[in-house]
Amino acid sequence: MLTVSAQKVPDGLATQIIQPVHWLNGLALTYVFGGYGLGVFCLGAQAIWLNVLGVVLVTHTLVWAAYFVHEFMHGAIFKSLKLNASFGKIMLFLTGSCYCRYRPLANYHMMHHKNRADFSAFSISDFLRALPTWATRLIVGLEAMYFPAVNFILRWFCALSPFLGESRKQDRWRNAGLLFARAGLFGVLGWYSAKAVVLYLVAYVCFVNLLRFIDCFQHTFEVLQLGQPMPKYSAEYEEVNTYSNILSSQWPWLNLFFLNFGYHNAHHQITYCPWYLLPQLDDELYDPGYRQVVTLGRLVKLYHRYRVHRLFSGEGHVQDTEDGLNLEGFYGAIGVSFLVLREPLDWLKVNVADDEDKVEALAL
Repeated sequence: MLTVSAQKVPDGLATQIIQPVHWLNGLALTYVFGGYGLGVFCLGAQAIWLNVLGVVLVTHTLVWAAYFVHEFMHGAIFKSLKLNASFGKIMLFLTGSCYCRYRPLANYHMMHHKNRADFSAFSISDFLRALPTWATRLIVGLEAMYFPAVNFILRWFCALSPFLGESRKQDRWRNAGLLFARAGLFGVLGWYSAKAVVLYLVAYVCFVNLLRFIDCFQHTFEVLQLGQPMPKYSAEYEEVNTYSNILSSQWPWLNLFFLNFGYHNAHHQITYCPWYLLPQLDDELYDPGYRQVVTLGRLVKLYHRYRVHRLFSGEGHVQDTEDGLNLEGFYGAIGVSFLVLREPLDWLKVNVADDEDKVEALAL
């Protein structure tokens, strides 16, 4: 196994108490809310160029809203935990991820950091194998065309879980109200412009794909089922199984497109470091050419090649070689971990038939 360690710089960010820069956070949040509103307005405009602008704005502001959820979970924006939670809930509503409560989502994400592992309520592979062939074929076909069907299924599980089982029955009225409110808002948007609803769906699919692409290649952590015994993993295990998928080392400002979320090794070293300081922290912790950095071109290739394979074969693995990291067996993860609650699904019964021919025919 490759041995790596963060090279902390004395008197650097790793040893400082970081104070929030309110004007910078305020500017970014203003863009999220203002850009989202302008984007929705442009979706219903008559001019095609405004429609295109609307799709881009809605897609990108939703991406930033999602990553701000992550920032709020780590308390990196405000000193007040209550204020972080309040804004986190607003961002969850904006991104359509509000059907799970903010606090459980934050707790599961903190478990990801504390236990150096990923968690799942059930096996996606087993779930797909257990479905009728036509349903599996439909999902696989949609995924092959870059429609994130599995992500939408997980999101609808979160929305409908209180009505299907007992584990979240206390959320039934809450989720019913949220479903009614969001349906009403989309009804108003449809009254304003049917075209705007269609284009919003296009933007939302782009948003989920972009999040999934970045989240896909940041870890090769063990994926644990809920209730499974919790192994103890070392800090070295965390570092060698975490990857920084930055857009550009030459032009660091490009990484702002994803709110610097690609500096993932630095984030795991100092989890409370805010988004605007992550490039500086990364420079302080790691030498140029650090082996855990994976380039955009390689990731796009892998994301395309394994877009169906990963549904049945897990995250895969990365091999250390003399020439660097061999990513050819890195299939990637499914979903966006901090937006989907890993909850016990007492209503979901997955009975898997051992049908390897079905998997080979549909996926490999």
